[in-house]
Amino acid sequence: MIQGLSEPSSFVPRPPSRVRFWLVGTIGPLVLLALALWFGSQQRQLDTARAINRLSFEKRFAAADFLRGLDEAEGAQRGYLLTGNAIFAGSFRQNEARAEQGLAQLDSLYAGDAVQTARLAELRRVVEAKFREMGQASALRKHDGVLAASAWAADLQGVALMRRAAALINAVTETERATMNARIAHVRDQYWAIDRFVWTMMIIAGFALWIGLLSIWRAQCERYRFERRTHAAAAHLRAIFASTTDVMMILDTAGRIKAVNEASTRLLGLEPGDMIGQDASVFLGVAAGDEPFHDRIGVHDGKIVQPHRLDRTIQHRDGHVVPVDIALGLMPSADETYIVAAIRDISERKEVERLKDEFVSTVSHELRTPLTSVVGALGLLRAGSVGELPDAARRLVEIAENNSRRLIRLINDILDIEKIGSGRMHFESAPLDIVALLERALEGSRGLAEMKDVILELEAEERPLLVHGDADRLLQVATNLLSNAIRFSPERGTVDIRVTRRETDIIVAIEDEGPGIPEEFRLRIFERFSQAAGGAAISGGTGLGLAISREIISAHEGRIWFGRAAGGGARLVFSLPLPPSDPVTESGTRARILVCEAQPDAAAALRAILEGAGCLVDCVDTGRAAEVAARSGRYDGVIVDVQLPGESGLEIVRALRRRAGTRSLPIIVISGLDARDATVTASLEVVDWIDKPVDQERLVVAVRRAIAHSEATRPTLLHIDDDIDMLEVTATALAEHGRMLRATTIAAAREQLDRATPDIVILDIVLPDGSGLDLLPDLLRADGTAIPTIIYSAKDVVPETRGQVDAVLVKSRRSLPNLAQTIRRLLASAAQTDDR
Repeated sequence: MIQGLSEPSSFVPRPPSRVRFWLVGTIGPLVLLALALWFGSQQRQLDTARAINRLSFEKRFAAADFLRGLDEAEGAQRGYLLTGNAIFAGSFRQNEARAEQGLAQLDSLYAGDAVQTARLAELRRVVEAKFREMGQASALRKHDGVLAASAWAADLQGVALMRRAAALINAVTETERATMNARIAHVRDQYWAIDRFVWTMMIIAGFALWIGLLSIWRAQCERYRFERRTHAAAAHLRAIFASTTDVMMILDTAGRIKAVNEASTRLLGLEPGDMIGQDASVFLGVAAGDEPFHDRIGVHDGKIVQPHRLDRTIQHRDGHVVPVDIALGLMPSADETYIVAAIRDISERKEVERLKDEFVSTVSHELRTPLTSVVGALGLLRAGSVGELPDAARRLVEIAENNSRRLIRLINDILDIEKIGSGRMHFESAPLDIVALLERALEGSRGLAEMKDVILELEAEERPLLVHGDADRLLQVATNLLSNAIRFSPERGTVDIRVTRRETDIIVAIEDEGPGIPEEFRLRIFERFSQAAGGAAISGGTGLGLAISREIISAHEGRIWFGRAAGGGARLVFSLPLPPSDPVTESGTRARILVCEAQPDAAAALRAILEGAGCLVDCVDTGRAAEVAARSGRYDGVIVDVQLPGESGLEIVRALRRRAGTRSLPIIVISGLDARDATVTASLEVVDWIDKPVDQERLVVAVRRAIAHSEATRPTLLHIDDDIDMLEVTATALAEHGRMLRATTIAAAREQLDRATPDIVILDIVLPDGSGLDLLPDLLRADGTAIPTIIYSAKDVVPETRGQVDAVLVKSRRSLPNLAQTIRRLLASAAQTDDR
């Protein structure tokens, strides 16, 4: 069981799809709304059909009732004609009024129907004629008797009118019946359509339900498979975590150990349960301090700046020290980002390295010693020290001597490549003239060139050309490249060495007239033991020279590459950076150096050297005073003597390195003790360690490097103002806040912005070539964000302009302390933004 490592979650839910949610959430209600509206419209149509049906029935009933009343009127007339009874006459009059009412009702019901209205108009004329005819017959009966009335009715005029009225009523009724039948058929079709639609929707809903159930089933199956895979993976990871021979620790954001495997018992002598909840720095010896653990461990922008901590030591419970390599990695989780530390015991590797070093040292000694004697003896023989040799013997001696020298070069190359691989190649950095060094390399290669009748030519644009580096190692690079060019050159060929100076570096190009570099060899030309086809036969090399040269040039912060010479041969080029030209800052102000030296004579000597180089110098004689002065931020570098009264200068250096404000301050150590520890020097990250008596030239070069480093790490302030005195006063007042760049015109300001992006801009409005406000669109960083800008001018600005800058200070109403305070606020705000 792994202490502190809990069971992993059995299921990691997938994030819901917003698009799918909004589609379903929007389309679903819209479909239901559409269905509701459609059903509502169908219901309204059915209600309308019912109303029309009732109206049609009312129309047909009114027509039938009208015809029945007309029949009753005619029956009452016959009864009166036959009997003369007044009752029949009264009934006739009632039916006449009833007919009039029926016609009015029909006119009202068919208002708007042109065909039916025309029929009803004709019906009215027929009915009126019928009632006139019946009225005349009744009048004859009353005055002339039954015979006269019978004679009048015998001509059948009333019958024809009655038939015509019945025909018109039947026509109205039949038309209404046909219309009603059509409407009934339409309603029946609508009912069938609704029925089909309902069944269709039921089928679709059933199919959707089946699809939904199938999707749920598949999701459940996938979940089950995922859980099985997750459980198996978790079990596999736990098994790996538990069984690995390296110590594995999982640390939280506070640096506490949350989980550790059982390998800790073997490496540290502690049980996992004894380590859970403890601070990891107690056991690992890394990231100690009071700052947040992620800051101490170096987590920036979601990455660990230095994930590998090699050649560290940890202490076993019984007290002995174990050499280890520590690898750190980030493990994001839902609640926080954990750090995984893998600690590997490298005791066996260290022992193997020790044995290898002893073997290499023994072999190199046992081989180089006799080979040196052999080469010396062969050289004496070739020179005729024991008498002139025959030509055949001389040739054999030359062959033996050349091959002996090849063996020495092979041994040296193997030793160098081994030192490079183990990181133990030492470089003594000092100023040197690269042209003079190339001349030494050329003289050393002249014997090899004469053997092949190759001409060596050196061309330099100027001399001396000073660089900072290890003369012996750079001479080794130049000799390697020259030897390579000579060996591949044809007889009576030429090897050209050209040295040119650029703005930031020096370029050395070596060209030959040989076959050039084969295409298939170019990708591995700088790899170890790599040679072009036929290269060994032509050059007799080991295939290590270019690989060693690349490592040496890289250690000098330069580059090495290849190309094609103008005549078709090979062109090998390397560059070396130029040292700073003089000890002043980029803004043109003199560099200020703090010297911590207890002996007055030594301090005076250092002051003289530095002031002679153009620096401003402040001297203190105690470590406490040096710490206080360094924290002011006014210095571009600090020089500390190791021997101070009652304290060690190295402790002062460590104290400055622990504080955030002085952590990156360049420091030069001087010492009268011959006991320098390279490990201590590297851990303190000093620019240089110079032994007493101080080498003046080396000190000046170290100060230049310190100033260059200080310029790269300090904030940059660009002050744009046409008043030279104001620029000088402001530069002096703000020197401790950063390096000052100056510009007196808009054009000069734009040139400064093209060269570098300042951290803060101090801008005057009134400039000789325009308004300073014209520069606001140019004050942008590479990512498009605005550079913090302070308007510092004697002229006030409008409110619209105030919204475009970070602060506005009027010279007549604000003092330099206000400007300094504003700059501190903006720098602090930028630092907080970078931390987030």
